[in-house]
Amino acid sequence: MQVGQTVVQAVSRVVDGADALTSQICRDGLAYWQGLRGDAPLPWREAIDPAAIRSLLPYTFLVDVVDRGRDFRYRLVGTDIVAHTPHDNTGLLLSEIDAQGTQSQLSALYAAVTADPSPRFQRIAYRTRLGLRSWYETVVCPMSAPDSTGTVTTLVGWAEHFHQPIGSADE
Repeated sequence: MQVGQTVVQAVSRVVDGADALTSQICRDGLAYWQGLRGDAPLPWREAIDPAAIRSLLPYTFLVDVVDRGRDFRYRLVGTDIVAHTPHDNTGLLLSEIDAQGTQSQLSALYAAVTADPSPRFQRIAYRTRLGLRSWYETVVCPMSAPDSTGTVTTLVGWAEHFHQPIGSADE
């Protein structure tokens, strides 16, 4: 989301099945995470194989949990996500990003996944300066480190953006 855009709706929920997701990218990301997890409570961050999710990489983000969920650092932000934000947030703490407009919703989402380690999805609808009604869907999944005793240390997620001209027949 760019500066000057207005959030008009935000929804965040636990994923109770892939059919709750609109985005095929988010569905594929969730299926990948579920495959990594197997029977374990949480998959390890090191289990991610970029070659296995090559088509999802532009829509993928990795977030380090900082200070047990008091903040979050973007480790990786896919190119499609970067194209829809004012800056490449890779390496930044969520608390350092002030031009995005959705920090409070993202902070709440990331904190919820960290506190109750289950996948959650979020949809945020907004209106742009360019006359588009836009929204994005994201799914965020918890991961741990081998030595973390099941504590959420990393979040992996996928996001897809959608745009529609305001005043179109589908409005």
